[in-house]
Amino acid sequence: PYVTQLNFKIIEQPIIKKILNLGFPSALQMFFEVAIFTAAIWLSGVLGKNPQAANQIALNLSSMTFMFALGLGVAAMIRVGNQKGRKDYPELRRIAKSIFFLTLLFEICFATIFLLGRKWFPTQYLDVDSVVNAVDNREVIRIAAELLLISAFFQISDGLQAVILGALRGLQDVKIPTLMTFVAYWIIGFPISYYLGMHTELKSMGIWIGLLSGLTASALMLYLRFEYMTRRLVRTNTTEYVTS
Repeated sequence: PYVTQLNFKIIEQPIIKKILNLGFPSALQMFFEVAIFTAAIWLSGVLGKNPQAANQIALNLSSMTFMFALGLGVAAMIRVGNQKGRKDYPELRRIAKSIFFLTLLFEICFATIFLLGRKWFPTQYLDVDSVVNAVDNREVIRIAAELLLISAFFQISDGLQAVILGALRGLQDVKIPTLMTFVAYWIIGFPISYYLGMHTELKSMGIWIGLLSGLTASALMLYLRFEYMTRRLVRTNTTEYVTS
């Protein structure tokens, strides 16, 4: 009953423009992150089949735990957007930081699990009883265990940056954060991954150190952006209240 006389010719252009202005930068944020992990797969492939297999194991495990942060990021976007609509900015900051803290607790738990099980998890992806692949299996397990050690630390950075991005989307602040994610992943993270992975003895670990650097830089820059935006909103709202 609400969709009547639908005519694409009379769709309001300002609404479409606003949707694109919010949606396209948000899509780019995800693209930049997915692209650098894809680049890590390519770099691992250059190193050989065993490094690539180990990379896929670590990446698969990290992707599963990332889903928790992604869900909390959506919650942050909704809750922050709700408080922004109410213009209750102190409550907005309280809610957002509560979600950040909850995410931090989750990611610390995942990091601990990765640290404790870094040598066991890779065995679940391999036929460890295979005599033919025994040598390859040992190398894959060794490399994957090293990568999970790094992954344990970037669980925290990756989770926080995803949730903070969600909060910034709730503020409808997407353009500057998009630039920040590009700088973090492709100006900071990828060059480190490429150099350490291709030109040092770190190899696969070097690639993931680059990922850790990019995710950490992203989390820090986005948090500073969130602090700047919300503090400004609180100050502006306080000034308007006093003036009125």
